[in-house]
Order: sequence, then C-alpha cells, then structure tokens
Amino acid sequence: MSITNSRTWLLAGLAALAGSPALADETAAIGLAGVQLKHNTNQSRNSSPDSIDPFYGYEYHITGKAKGDNGLFAVMFPNPTDLAVILETLSPGSSAMLNGTACNAAGTHPFAADDIVVSGSQVILGIPVTFSATVSVGINASNFAYFDLKNVSINPAALVGSMTITEGTATLTGLCTADFDGSGFVDTDDFDAFVETFIAGDIAADMDCTGFVDTDDYDTFVVRFEAGC
Repeated sequence: MSITNSRTWLLAGLAALAGSPALADETAAIGLAGVQLKHNTNQSRNSSPDSIDPFYGYEYHITGKAKGDNGLFAVMFPNPTDLAVILETLSPGSSAMLNGTACNAAGTHPFAADDIVVSGSQVILGIPVTFSATVSVGINASNFAYFDLKNVSINPAALVGSMTITEGTATLTGLCTADFDGSGFVDTDDFDAFVETFIAGDIAADMDCTGFVDTDDYDTFVVRFEAGC
C-alpha cells in the first residue's frame, strides 16, 4: 500500500483519535546527593520507589551542584557549584551530556540508553589534569530508573582529590512518539509531520532505533499512531 493510500485509510479510520490528548508523560527522578566523583570509585543510584512505565522513547535531564572534598577540587570548588560549570572546567563542551534523548524500539523494560563517556585534559592551577568517566542511565526490570557513574579516572588523583554532589537529580521522562509534533495531542497533524520528516529522510523519523530511515519506520509509526498514547 502506498504512503498516500495508507494515509487516506488511516485518517478516515482514526477520526475518533484525532484531537485526543496524549497521555501525560511518566517520569522517574533519581536523587544524586552524596554521589562522589572520585578516582577508581563507581557510584550508583536508582529511583525506587518512584517507577516509570515503558515508553518507546525517553528524555533525560541531569541537574545539581557539587563541591570539592579535598585537593585541587576543594580549592577550585569550595562551595556548591553547578555540575555544568564543573564539567566545562574539566572537559569543555561536556556539559551537553547533562541532557539527551534515548530510543527504546521494544517499548519494554529493562532498557539502557547508550553510555555517555566524558573525558578531558586541562592545566588547572599549573597542574596537568586528566579526567574521564562513564555515565549510564536506564530503567531496570522493576521499572526503576537508574544512574551509574563508573570508570572514573582522575590523575594525578592524590593532588586533584574528589568532589561530592550536594544536591541534584537525574530525571527520565517517557515520550509519546505518536505525538510527533509535540503538541500534547495525537491527531492528523502528527501524521502529516511524520510523513514530511520521513520523506525528507530525517533521522527524527527513525522510529525503530536502527540509525537509518526506511519503510520499517513508516510501518512502526503507523502502528503507534493508530494506538494513540
């Protein structure tokens, strides 16, 4: 069936859905207070008892402040400082990792977003400092969101020291991918917006998370649009 014909069939058969509101996004917040940024020290937190329902896509936001415990970190950040400022100091451009989206083709849990690796090398107070860490966010089989900080490498560790997050959260929010235009409703505007994006070959039309756009994405969107949110 052609795109034009399937569009006509859908719009005629889904009149009851047109204008129906998308379900409110489900969220889960993970408290990050007490998480340390320390050489060779892994940290993990989860949102329990705050759970989140399965979605085909998520967005995440990490916010908070941290202060140095000792060493150079205590000199540089003696008071709670925004995580974005700290990341930019250690690795310029890395604060972008505090916000992002993730695709979940299966629409089930457990689900893991791609790992985020942050690294950098800076001269701080006359001392060459190298830093790297891996951040993982996802949702476990019990529907609790999680935040992992691992593979932390800070050198020279004895001079640089460590820091602790004094306040902060990592929030995951489920996305209704059938609400393609983000209006909060699933209606014919979403279908038209998707078709336009699909024809253009824009990666935003990658509904099945393969990394490229093809007819499978069109079929996937049709199923989601028909189901609504």
